[in-house]
Amino acid sequence: MVTGRLIAAQILALTALTILPSPAFSHPHDPQDSTATAAVDSAEAVPQRDFGDLARVILRRPVRTDVVEELRPGLSLTVLPSVGYNAAYGAYAGASVSLGGWLGNPKTTSLSSGAAGATYSTEGQLSIQFRSDFYLPDDQWALKLDWRYLDTSQPTYGLGPSHPDRPEYPMDFVLYRSYQTLYKRVSSSPVYFGIGYHFDRYDEIHDERAELGEITPYVAYSGGAPTRAQLSALSANVLVDTRDRAIDARRGMFWNASLRSYMEGLGSDENSQSLWSDFRSFKQMPWKSRPNVLAIWSYLWFTFGNSPYLDLPAIGWDTYGRSGRGYVQGELRGTNQVYVEAEYRMRFTDDGLWGGVVFANASGTTSVPGGTFERLDPGGGAGLRLKFNKRTSTNLAADVAVGRSRTSRIFLGLQETF
Repeated sequence: MVTGRLIAAQILALTALTILPSPAFSHPHDPQDSTATAAVDSAEAVPQRDFGDLARVILRRPVRTDVVEELRPGLSLTVLPSVGYNAAYGAYAGASVSLGGWLGNPKTTSLSSGAAGATYSTEGQLSIQFRSDFYLPDDQWALKLDWRYLDTSQPTYGLGPSHPDRPEYPMDFVLYRSYQTLYKRVSSSPVYFGIGYHFDRYDEIHDERAELGEITPYVAYSGGAPTRAQLSALSANVLVDTRDRAIDARRGMFWNASLRSYMEGLGSDENSQSLWSDFRSFKQMPWKSRPNVLAIWSYLWFTFGNSPYLDLPAIGWDTYGRSGRGYVQGELRGTNQVYVEAEYRMRFTDDGLWGGVVFANASGTTSVPGGTFERLDPGGGAGLRLKFNKRTSTNLAADVAVGRSRTSRIFLGLQETF
């Protein structure tokens, strides 16, 4: 059993991890590890290839993996297909439009990115979203946006750890989300503090088994079967980012924490609070001339007060929906959640075309407000990587993972999990 004191210790340890590795800050574009940097330089001295190059050899004609329009020097618009497979969604397809580049001097300004996308899945799920990470000149300000519309149908499984043969409770709902956070850099450090506004509205909620008269976990937690829920919050945030790049990072660390206060005066159904902490670390592990990477991801997600059932911490409901390979999205849900994952990323060929990963994760959830963590639910697996776009360092990822049920699940998509 994990007590409140142990949770507090985990938070302090996580905070310490973000501070200790880099007593002196260097800009993300600067070399930080001479051995690892030498491996990168050696590998990238070999002409890099991607899916387009491979397809051109097979088809004997030019093949583009993106459509790029230069909006101004250093800033471009990219159109990419969006395809993948997830155990909760099924197969999905669509398109995304990405904005990428530098809004200031590239020597002193981090890479900015934004992406708008729309997908439709074989399970009838429609997703429209826009996310961005913009850095203004000299990294003095940062703006993060997360806007989305989701019309979905997927099962829920109650609260707490996974159990064998746990029944499914199919639910339909529509989600409207609008998150925006503005950060100000502290002097010349990699630390930012920010304020944000967060809005969620769950509409047209239908619990199929509850509508047949059954007392489902949703009914038991909510004290009924409400068909809508609304949350509106102000937040205090901290951001630390020393990664060399946001996509397929090779070195550095990232920490983003947010304390949100949902208030009736702002439009929330009830007053409540939540705490989110997302920590990632990337360390190059050179093997011969190839820059392999050990990546660590950990997050804490706590709620205080009576948060709506569908807004409770749940696996696969992190910002980018990537946690918990081995489990269906929403399979692990609770009033609080802790999560950790380690992934070893390997480059199989010097030209960067082929690679692979092995990974392991563990998640802990609580079933009642203020409850304790009964046990961790493990997951793990392996995957293959094909460089889809060498310009943006975007990989086509295919993973096979298993969770506590030992059921194999396939996950396909573009970009790394974290």
